[in-house]
Amino acid sequence: IMSVSSAIPFDVTKAWVQSKFQWQRQITAARFSPCGRFVFAAGINGAIIRWDLETEQQILFESHDTWVGDFAFDSESKRMYSGDYHGTLTCWDYSLDQPKQIWQKVGSHNGWIRNVTVSPDGSRIATGGNDLSVRIWNAKGKSTDQLEGHQGYIFSLIFHPETGDIFSGDQLGMVRQWNKKGNLIREFDLSVLHTRLDNFLAHVGGVRCMAIDTTRNLLACGGFTNAKSNSFCPGDPLISIVDLESATEVIQLKPTIKADGPINGMCFLSDGTLVGVGEGQAGASLSFWDIEKPEPIHAIKMLSGYEVDVHPDGMRLAVSRYETNGRTGNGRHVMPEEYISNDGLVEVYQLSEKPMEDADS
Repeated sequence: IMSVSSAIPFDVTKAWVQSKFQWQRQITAARFSPCGRFVFAAGINGAIIRWDLETEQQILFESHDTWVGDFAFDSESKRMYSGDYHGTLTCWDYSLDQPKQIWQKVGSHNGWIRNVTVSPDGSRIATGGNDLSVRIWNAKGKSTDQLEGHQGYIFSLIFHPETGDIFSGDQLGMVRQWNKKGNLIREFDLSVLHTRLDNFLAHVGGVRCMAIDTTRNLLACGGFTNAKSNSFCPGDPLISIVDLESATEVIQLKPTIKADGPINGMCFLSDGTLVGVGEGQAGASLSFWDIEKPEPIHAIKMLSGYEVDVHPDGMRLAVSRYETNGRTGNGRHVMPEEYISNDGLVEVYQLSEKPMEDADS
């Protein structure tokens, strides 16, 4: 993350919504482009949407024919890699006025691709999903390795920014650390984020997201604990902070705004603050933690959120979330051709006090 500009005071407690970008279907992942010009989101109708932050021009990246599980960028080559629920991995030039597909790998996984991440040097793309494997690709789309051993769906993937090691988190609350050669270094037990009671029909929970603080050598793992059922899956949102040197948990973080779903997305800010977004039937929040303390230093109530990303300038956040539009969602009994899901929204937050001229807007 770039250093915060001294011209604008950095204060997460003053965060406000600078702009909103709406989409007519629910969306999942949302990220800023490395160049800082665009914000992207993935839709459940197979589209990837790019908005220009200044002009708000909207461009669609269309080639997936099902939900896009995740996407990630290589900052040097201006490439974006996206994976979908049919197991297709696609490479794009994200910077052009009109999207250009560079290559596509059909059947790169057996079923859902939930995660896509790119190594710090751009040479490796890691993908993971429901076939329990982490697969490594080079920039030309050639498979170079397959990492096996997870017993649950792979819910989260991240490269260590300095070592290039891969961390993979699964549905059962296990995190595996792999080196550049694909060798397993160690495992972390985050089963506090997993629940399977005797009367459950399925596993509930898992390591939904991860973030790494290289300054303090910490790994943050987000999800939820104490699931009460596996129908609507209510539980207690939770973040576990692990010291990477000792491989031990140092603190647990919890939102203060009432919520009953998992923490879905997290990132560390330039001052060490951890920001996380969650979901739930009871409510959700965008919360900010000084990780020395279990409760947030600031929280913003919102409807279910799915991902949070920090802009290259360090002063803005992109948050993807659910947006109601008067329809009744999945519970409504209508003809398939009449059914339209609720909306998606990407909100861009400014992490500083709102200027006076915008205070009343």
